[in-house]
Amino acid sequence: MTQTDPIVHLVSDEEAQGEAKEVFNHFLDKSKKVPKWARVMANNPDILSGFFKMFKATMDDSPLPSLLKWKVAKVVSDLNQCEFCVDVTNANLKQFGLNDEDMNNIEENADEKEKLCIEYAKQVTECAYKMNPKTIAKAKESFNDAELVELTAVIGLFNYINKFNDALGVLPEAK
Repeated sequence: MTQTDPIVHLVSDEEAQGEAKEVFNHFLDKSKKVPKWARVMANNPDILSGFFKMFKATMDDSPLPSLLKWKVAKVVSDLNQCEFCVDVTNANLKQFGLNDEDMNNIEENADEKEKLCIEYAKQVTECAYKMNPKTIAKAKESFNDAELVELTAVIGLFNYINKFNDALGVLPEAK
């Protein structure tokens, strides 16, 4: 096993079945490549299908802007030190026009709403059951219920995929 091999089988295009095959086809149509995490997750097609639906619903551009969500995802992935997800969030942020310096200074360059999202993300990631009541009050003041649910979903989604990738050895491609 090389450094970039996960600890479970990478499902090939030919092996993908049912809903996993549909998810693979989505990636192949869109980007010509099925991500490594999807090939790992396809060992359980129900998990892949459910995660993919949740990912799409969470990371679309409504009600919060996608750029804000990817910034929060980057902060969560940095906190968790998930190499694969840091790589993915950086690639997505580059599509929004951020450069390396911008990505390394997300918090320093954040506006007030982004700073609140970052603080909320840090607290949810580090110890959600002991969040600062002031942060919660500010979040309720600044976001409607749909936005707060979505923000929390982004944080939860990336905490999940960070742990999933790290536990199963899904690492970035060697550069």
